[in-house]
Amino acid sequence: MGLDLTSGLVILLMGAPIALGLAWYAWCNRRLPGALAFLFVIPIGVLWSLAAAGELLTAGLQDKIVWSNLQYMAKAFMPVAWLAVLLDYAGHSWWFKPRRLMLLCLVPVVTTVLFWTNDLHHLMRTEEWLDTTGPLEVLGFNWGIWFWIHMLYSYAILTAAAGVTISVCRSSPPLYRRQPLALLVGSAIPIVVHGAFIFNEQFGITWDYSPVGFNIGAIIIAWGLFRLWLFNLAPVARHALVEDMTDGVIVLDNDDRVVDLNDSAESLVGKQKRQVLSRPLVEVWEAWSQVAGSCSAQTSRAELRLERGDDTHHYEVKWSPVRRHHDTLGRLVVVQEVTERVLMEESLRRQALTDSLTGLPNRVLFMTRLEDAIRQARRRSDAIFAVLVLDLDRFKLINDTIGHLAGDVLLRNVAAKLKHCVRDADTVARMGGDEFMVLLYEITTGRDLLPILDRIHEELRGPVYFRQHEMTTDASVGVVIWNPSYDDPEDLLRAADTAMYQAKEDGRGCHRVFDEEMHSSLLRTLAAENDLRASLSRREFSLAYQPVVDLKTGKVRSLEALMRWHHPRRGVVFPNEFIPIAANSGLIVAIGELGLTELCGQISRWRSPSCAAGALPVSFNLSPRQLKEPDFAQSIAALIAEWRVEPDRLIFEITESALIHDPQRSRQVMRELRNMGLHLCLDDFGTGWSSLQHLATFPVQELKIDRSFVSRLVRGNTDYEVVRSLTSLAHTLGLEVIGEGVERSEQWRLLEELGCDRAQGYYVGRPMGPDELLEFLDDLERGSCEANRPARPRTSTTSTTQSLPGDEARRLHGSDASAALSQPPFAVPES
Repeated sequence: MGLDLTSGLVILLMGAPIALGLAWYAWCNRRLPGALAFLFVIPIGVLWSLAAAGELLTAGLQDKIVWSNLQYMAKAFMPVAWLAVLLDYAGHSWWFKPRRLMLLCLVPVVTTVLFWTNDLHHLMRTEEWLDTTGPLEVLGFNWGIWFWIHMLYSYAILTAAAGVTISVCRSSPPLYRRQPLALLVGSAIPIVVHGAFIFNEQFGITWDYSPVGFNIGAIIIAWGLFRLWLFNLAPVARHALVEDMTDGVIVLDNDDRVVDLNDSAESLVGKQKRQVLSRPLVEVWEAWSQVAGSCSAQTSRAELRLERGDDTHHYEVKWSPVRRHHDTLGRLVVVQEVTERVLMEESLRRQALTDSLTGLPNRVLFMTRLEDAIRQARRRSDAIFAVLVLDLDRFKLINDTIGHLAGDVLLRNVAAKLKHCVRDADTVARMGGDEFMVLLYEITTGRDLLPILDRIHEELRGPVYFRQHEMTTDASVGVVIWNPSYDDPEDLLRAADTAMYQAKEDGRGCHRVFDEEMHSSLLRTLAAENDLRASLSRREFSLAYQPVVDLKTGKVRSLEALMRWHHPRRGVVFPNEFIPIAANSGLIVAIGELGLTELCGQISRWRSPSCAAGALPVSFNLSPRQLKEPDFAQSIAALIAEWRVEPDRLIFEITESALIHDPQRSRQVMRELRNMGLHLCLDDFGTGWSSLQHLATFPVQELKIDRSFVSRLVRGNTDYEVVRSLTSLAHTLGLEVIGEGVERSEQWRLLEELGCDRAQGYYVGRPMGPDELLEFLDDLERGSCEANRPARPRTSTTSTTQSLPGDEARRLHGSDASAALSQPPFAVPES
């Protein structure tokens, strides 16, 4: 039979390469939803198209029956395969299971078997013939009863597939609707063509053009594939994201009725979707009342707290409007659990505001509450409170003897005892070390404090046991009652500190209330600190230089640099007045740096062969606070390098109190200074915590005997023997000995008799400015040169002053020491 190449046959033959292209694309995207299922549709469609072309190309009734049976194999399985593709594409993987697909394939399997065995039962075709009425010779037949059952089943499956596609199209945003529409149109064309062939024979359709319709639909599907990305994950991902996310998502309408919610929100609400949908959220979820008020206000988030058994869960609730075409349709509520973050924030806040050892509030939190108390007291005249500062007595002894672990146990017990002694509304805090603070509310007079203070002392005296050791302690307590004269919390603490130190001075284990006398003293101290700080910024300080003379030769061996404060109203202020204030306020470090800079600059300016002070070493007093500075030695090295000062021109005088506070640190710094070539002198030896061991363990080269011994020095008395012993011991250790405070010739002679090396004091020379010092040294040099000439009166400033009475000399030279009363044996400075 000849071949009539109709347009339908051309489309049929084009179906194979189109199908191969679709199969290749589906295989490349086989990991995406729907792609793997689509691979099974391709061979079914190819079989359908090729079988239809084979029916057209072959001649004879039996050959056409064979090709027709092959077509109906594809037709029977195509609806099930297409439904599987759409179910996978729509994300209904819970339904897309092999067992269910096998059940759906039972009818197609029966249909295929009945087609191939139709001669035995005629359930598919009751009659068959060759139809030559059309342009091509085709197979004509009448349908059997099973054919109609098969058709109803196939259309039911295709209707379900169309419903899935329509559902995806409706639920997708407009941007993604073109994909399911392409699927819907591509799958509808062969269905419509096949339906026209089955149910519209009166229109003269004598051949089934369904394969042609399928290929046309395949072209549309291909357009959707390559143009619209059929396997785009966005719709599926959006669905999976909302359903699988741990945050609860709830969609509300404008009346706060639940429109939709995901599984996490369903778990939060504690009810199934059918119990929640279309009902107001506040009715179905009791916890929503916590944020309902915030939700109605002009805010976008709120905090939610839920109790679940013994656990507390924290949530952050955010909401945003749902709009379409500028109309607000409702709002989207997202509930995110933030329990871990809240617990971490609370932990960090607790660590920042509490003491890790005792669990008490630390200084930061205490000061915050103290500020609140001050604000409340300023608003209400009856809101009076008191502040207590406690310092444990003999705590260092417990640490040093039993150990730091025992000290920690004691501190924890003290914290518990203090909390037991006050009310829950009061605040007990640990300032640091062995100091505690207590804030007592609703205090009117000092009498209200007496029972509390007595109870504190009684509780603290109770024993604490640690590893068979019994520890007892008490506290020195400073008390201050608030009044409007205090400006800030620091003033209150300063006042309580002052009272606490007064309690320590009065014998420890007691309390003192800050009174007017203490207040006046504190005000004077504050004023002095402010003046000192202002003068430091204006650099109102200078150095005076006092000579140190060799007792045997009378020659000036060195100088001591002494600070002078030039107060704008009080005039010259001596160190014994401002150094303690500077040490307590922390300004001593800045003053020391200023003095060292001035000293190095002066030594550099004296660097001249003709200058009488050019070769004299100069000593300078270091404070204990300076030795504690972490980079003190490095700063000294940088300073002498900047001014090009020889290290042996500097002598640092260190008091024993600096050695006691931190012996290990002090020893390390002193060794660093010695390694740089600097000289070290132990100052004021014999007072305070003097220890002979310091002479052997610390790297000093000189020893200064305190003026208190020299002032009482009489041949044969106790001080005389003490000075003799100290001098002998120092010489044994290779140290030079200097006597301070030499004001009379008798003291000079006794120190020389005891073997002391050098002397310093007003009998030797008073502290002088740089110019006056050079004049003094020049006078000494001229006096030495005239020693071999006939005697004549000396006209130097020193000799004139020394002829004055003692009181007048004190007036001219300064009130911090006595004037020289007789002529010392001065000599030329030693170079």
